[in-house]
Amino acid sequence: MPKEEHEMRNALEMPQSAIVLHGIAARVVRRIPSLADKLVNAGDVASFVRWQSASFDETVKLFWKREELWQQMSSHLDPTRPLFVLEFGVAWGYATEHWLTMLKRADVEWHGFDRFTGLPRGWRGLPAGEFDAGGQTPEIEDPRLTWHVGDVEDTLSDVDLAAAADAQWLVLFDLDLYEPTAEAWRVLSPMLKRGDLLYFDEAIDADERRVLDEMVLPSGRYSPIGATSLALGLKVTEPPSAD
Repeated sequence: MPKEEHEMRNALEMPQSAIVLHGIAARVVRRIPSLADKLVNAGDVASFVRWQSASFDETVKLFWKREELWQQMSSHLDPTRPLFVLEFGVAWGYATEHWLTMLKRADVEWHGFDRFTGLPRGWRGLPAGEFDAGGQTPEIEDPRLTWHVGDVEDTLSDVDLAAAADAQWLVLFDLDLYEPTAEAWRVLSPMLKRGDLLYFDEAIDADERRVLDEMVLPSGRYSPIGATSLALGLKVTEPPSAD
């Protein structure tokens, strides 16, 4: 075997420790098949953490729960400016209610967007129609809240974004799928300002990550507020409109 080929093959071979770990994992999954999904999920989390390290110059603070990340994000809100919130992906309204309860201030304008009939296509092994709320908006009584029912591609134009130019923006992405998330970003990104906050609930997944890689991160500068094993919070330090 030529020396160059031998060196290349050695470089491609896994270290002995990895071979042992892979062998153990294969045997465990064979004995307990239900662990297969957990191992896949662990690999996804590891990939997400590596992506964070490659994407940001600073270490991203990790939180166990998204509620803890939300609390940290709320500490970056400017009490001297009105708050304008766009929530893309509502389902049964857990995040909406949690945030509105946390935000005691009256100068909040909250817009929640969802089909309320579930996913329009399959996603991460879930079928189309998953997260179906029966077409009904959540029963949350709050004068600061407005629902927008339908595909975000059709309903985002109902909101006068320019009228909120002086407010601080909080944008929550939880549409799961690439297409509506990309469209929402395309429409709102020119309006973002320094200090606005962005939250991606499924940044671990390929769909939201694609939006981050192709549209968000190349178009401005952002400081990571924190992350969970699934989600990511960012603060705009140089808005996309400045590019």
